[in-house]
Amino acid sequence: MSGADSRQPTADSSGWRGVMYGLASGAALPAAALWALASPRLRGHWSERIGWTLPAVEPGALWLHAASLGEGQAAAAVAAGISTRWPDLPLLRTATSETGRAQVLPVDDVRCLPLDAPWLQRRFVRRVRPRALVLVEGELWPGLLMACAGRVPVTVLGLRVGEGTRRLARRFPGLWRWMMATVASWSARDEEGAAWLREQLGMDVPVVGDLKLEAPAAPATLRFERPLLIAGSTRPGDEDAVLAAHEGLRSELQLVLAPRHGERIDEVARLLDERAVRWARRSDLDDDRVPADVDVLLLDTVGELAGLYPHAQVAFVGGTFDRSIGGHSAAEAARAGVPVVHGPEIHANAPSFAAASALQADSPGALGAALGAALAAPRLAPAQGHAVAGALVQLEPLVSAPVPDEGPHRPLARVFVPAYRLAARWRARRPRAAAPLPVIGVGNIASGGTGKTPVVRAIAQRLLARGLRVAVVSRGYGRGKGPWLRASDDGSGTAVGLGDELAMLAADGLILVSCPDRHAGVQRAAELGAQVCLLDDASQQRDVRLDLEIITVDARSPLAGGGIPGGELREPPEALARAAVVWSNHGALPLHLGSIAADAVQVQARMVPVGWLHRGAELPLEQGPAERVVALAGIAAPGGFLRQLRRLGLVPVQRHIHADHAWFLPAELAELRRLAERWPVVTTEKDLTRLPEDLEVWALRVELRIEQGEDALATLLSEFLAKHQIGEAP
Repeated sequence: MSGADSRQPTADSSGWRGVMYGLASGAALPAAALWALASPRLRGHWSERIGWTLPAVEPGALWLHAASLGEGQAAAAVAAGISTRWPDLPLLRTATSETGRAQVLPVDDVRCLPLDAPWLQRRFVRRVRPRALVLVEGELWPGLLMACAGRVPVTVLGLRVGEGTRRLARRFPGLWRWMMATVASWSARDEEGAAWLREQLGMDVPVVGDLKLEAPAAPATLRFERPLLIAGSTRPGDEDAVLAAHEGLRSELQLVLAPRHGERIDEVARLLDERAVRWARRSDLDDDRVPADVDVLLLDTVGELAGLYPHAQVAFVGGTFDRSIGGHSAAEAARAGVPVVHGPEIHANAPSFAAASALQADSPGALGAALGAALAAPRLAPAQGHAVAGALVQLEPLVSAPVPDEGPHRPLARVFVPAYRLAARWRARRPRAAAPLPVIGVGNIASGGTGKTPVVRAIAQRLLARGLRVAVVSRGYGRGKGPWLRASDDGSGTAVGLGDELAMLAADGLILVSCPDRHAGVQRAAELGAQVCLLDDASQQRDVRLDLEIITVDARSPLAGGGIPGGELREPPEALARAAVVWSNHGALPLHLGSIAADAVQVQARMVPVGWLHRGAELPLEQGPAERVVALAGIAAPGGFLRQLRRLGLVPVQRHIHADHAWFLPAELAELRRLAERWPVVTTEKDLTRLPEDLEVWALRVELRIEQGEDALATLLSEFLAKHQIGEAP
C-alpha cells in the first residue's frame, strides 16, 4: 500500500487481550444496552446492534464504517469513487448513530455496527465475509479489530486526529500500541494528523485530504420564494444565536434550521413557538414549495441539507461556539461556494473551513453582523477537492484482497449436524416413482437462494426454442389457500395460486403446475400435453425419479456455512457426484469443492439485468427510473439485486428487505404507496408477482447469462431428447 504499512495482523493478535476485553465487554453489556436505549441517537435498530439482522450484501464486500453524518459524507465521496472505478465491487456501510444510518449513500446496504462485544463482532464478520474494513476518519473499537484480526485487513482512511484519539494514546498506551499493530495501513486527513501519526507509528503516513469536499449531493427539490440563510448542524445554544441574528434579517431572508441530531427536533420546535416566529416543519409541507410567509423552515428530514446549499446566500455551521465540539464540517457549504459564518472553534474540521469563503463571529452576539458582512461579500467558486483520487490509491490493494473463507453460521449447532444427515439418509432410502414423461430436475444441496428458478427458466427457454411443449412443476412455496393441485390452465396464474416462482414464469409460454406431491404434479403436466417436465427444487424431493439432474451452486457461498443446523447445507458436497450438470452461479466454483463427476457438464453463469417491467410494459434499461429510488426485495439473497441497482446508477433512499417469499402486510403496502408518490419503487421480478397490480413499481428483469459450458449443455440436452425420443412439436 502506497505510503502505508502492508503488514497483516495475525490470527492470534488478540490473544489474552481478546479474553480480557471479552469478559469486560460481557460484564458491561447490560449497562451499555441500557445506556443505548436511553440515548435517542442509539436506541433504534436493535436487531442490527446485537448482530441478529445482517446486511443484505454479497460476500467480498468492501466494508466502509463511518460513524455518523460527518464521516458519512466522507464515506459517500469514497463510495462514489469506488463505484466508478470498480463497479462490480460490493459495498457495505455501517454506522453508529441513527442519523448516520439514515444517510443515503451509493452503497449496496447500510446497517448499524453491532455493539463492541467480540462475539457479536465475530459473528458479523464471519457471516458477512467482507474482503476488507475501511474505518473512515477513524473510530477504533477493540472488539471490532479483534474480530477482523487474521481474517479481514483493516485500514484507517483519512484519520481525523482529535482530542479523543490523543487521549486514548496517552491513557491506554498498551491498548493503543496493540491497535496500531492490528491496523494494516493508515492515512491522515491533514498534515497535522499525519505528523502525529508518524510520531506514533514511526513510519511515513500519507495525507488524503478532506474527503467531504467531494461528497455527492442530491439536487434539492425544495423551492424558496425568498433568499435563503442555512444554519446547518446546529447544537444547543446555536439555535438561540441564529434566531437572534436572523431577527434583523427576517424581512430579507428565509432561514432553514437543521439541527445536528434528529432527536432535538421537538426541542427546537418549542423554541420556535416561544419566539413566536412564523415557521413550518419540512415534513408538514404539502408540496416542495416553501411559502413566502414562512420565516423559518425546520428541516426534520435526513439527506436534503447538502442539496440546499447551492441555493443559499449565506450559511452558518453549528458547533463552532463550543470548544469541546470544535465545529462541524463546512464541506457541504464549501462545495457550493456559499459564504460561511462560524464561531471561533473550528479545530475539529479546520480543512473544510479553509476551503470555504469563511468569516468568523467571535461570539454569538456578533453573529448578526457577521452574517450581514458575509451577505455583502462576493460569492466564490465552489471548492474543489482531490482527496478521493488519493483515497482510491490507498484502497487499491484491498480491492484484490481475498474473500474470507466460509465459516459455520451457527457454530454451537454443529454437534447436531450428524443427526440431521443421518435422518436425511434414512429419508433418501424411499424409492422414487417413475414419471409418465421425461423429467429434468433442478435443485441444490443448500437451503436458500442459489438461483434454481432462473436456471429452470434458462433451460426451459432452450427447450422452447426447439419447439417443444415444456412444463415446470413446483411445490408452490408460499402460495395461498386453494386446491391441492393447481395448474396455469385453470386460471391459477398468480402468486396466490401457484406461488411466486411459478407466477414469474407465467408469461414464458410454459405449462405450469403447482403441487406439494411432485408425482401428481408431473402426471398433471403430462395430461396437459407436456413433452418434457422441469422439476423445480428437485434434489431432495422423493416423489419422482429424475432422468437428468442439474444441481445449482452459489459460487459465493458454495458450502453455505456447513450442514444444517450449523449452516444451510441440506446435503454434503459429495452429493454433487450424482449431478449430470453442476451449474455455478455468480462465478467459478472453488477448487476445493470436489466430488463432481468426471463426465458432468459444468456451467458457469451470472445474473445480468436486461430491462424493466413497468405498468405492464417491458422497457429497456436506459428507460428506467430516476437516480433515487426505494428498493424492495423479498428474496433469499437480496445482495445481488441491490448491487445491480448501484451498477445502474440508482441510489436507494430506503431499503425494504423482507424474508424470501414474504407476503406484504396492509400497513407495509400503505407505506409503499406513500413512498411511491415521491420516489420510484424498484423491486425484483419475483416480488412483483406478490404486489397489488395498482401499486406502481418498477421490476428489474434479469437473466442468467452463461459464461462457460454453453456448448456442452446444448450437446447434453440434445442427447437427452434423443434418448427419450422427444422430437420437435408439430
